[in-house]
Amino acid sequence: MISDRGTFSVAHLLRLKKAKSFAICSVPWGDVKELFRQQQSDLKWSEASYLSIEQNRRRDRNSLKPREHYELAEVPHEMTEDATGESIACRVIFVFSTADQKVVDKQRKKKIVHIQKELAQLQRSVAAGRYNTKIAAIDKRVTRAFGDGRMERFFTYDVVELTASQLAQQPKPQRGCKQPTHQFDWIFDEAKLKDAQAEDGYSAIVTTVPTRKKNCDELFSMFREQNLVEHANSQLKGPLAVRPIFLHSPHRVEALVFLLMIGLMVYFSIQRTYRANTEEEAPIKEHRMTGAKILTSFSNYTLIVERQKIGRVITPARLSGRQRAILNRLQFPSPAQTLSRRLNPVPEP
Repeated sequence: MISDRGTFSVAHLLRLKKAKSFAICSVPWGDVKELFRQQQSDLKWSEASYLSIEQNRRRDRNSLKPREHYELAEVPHEMTEDATGESIACRVIFVFSTADQKVVDKQRKKKIVHIQKELAQLQRSVAAGRYNTKIAAIDKRVTRAFGDGRMERFFTYDVVELTASQLAQQPKPQRGCKQPTHQFDWIFDEAKLKDAQAEDGYSAIVTTVPTRKKNCDELFSMFREQNLVEHANSQLKGPLAVRPIFLHSPHRVEALVFLLMIGLMVYFSIQRTYRANTEEEAPIKEHRMTGAKILTSFSNYTLIVERQKIGRVITPARLSGRQRAILNRLQFPSPAQTLSRRLNPVPEP
């Protein structure tokens, strides 16, 4: 059983054990953070053999783009279910991703800069006396600046009412401003930021698979490749969700499943061919183009069918620039070329 952190629990591992099954589960970092800190100095890291499709492509083409990788370290561990006190032996595989480290740090810095700008603006507004009669609104604005609250731990702030002596020392307010009655101060904690950065890029997987069956590198590859299987399955099941389909015989069920499998193979072949033929310097969204987006680009394309004395005449509509570029990258013929090969030419009048 392979699952993500949203379904992880010790009870889940115990149920699988009773069913004589093994588990490979992503675990919330908070559940193993203390274990990681205790074992960090003794962990023996090794580079994982697994690479994403994009990273394999960069290496095959000697790309100048960053070559990211994963590093793995495992620790024997025992987890206990709080409700029953029952324990289970497992392995915790710590994973370090060079790509995740960069992404997390970049996103955090972006949010911190935004919060700092908001707090600095609020500080100026309080100093200008704009919050004299609505001090309670300061907390609301700070909360709004913090957003989802994940960056709140790096900041502390305080709102202090000015004393009579402090009020007397205040300079004359500028035009459009009032004499402030309060002072707003905030501090950004660099030490906490460094502590957070020290754990960027780390995640963990818990498994009950014995070492004699699979080593941590093999287990990690299985875990990472699972999302490809799930994506394919979601595409396979998609057509069945369009409307109720009543299949009255096993032969019809079998026929539908094989039809969907053929469609799925075509779908992913188009996606893979497009990405393989995309130039190295093309935008990243081109390298991540999906089969769904490619097909959607042709959703408004039509063939014009006319009934004439000579019979049915089919004329292809003109391709847009985007549609023509997609066909060229896929090395597909245009609709006009396909029709000219399959249909008899229209006789001259």
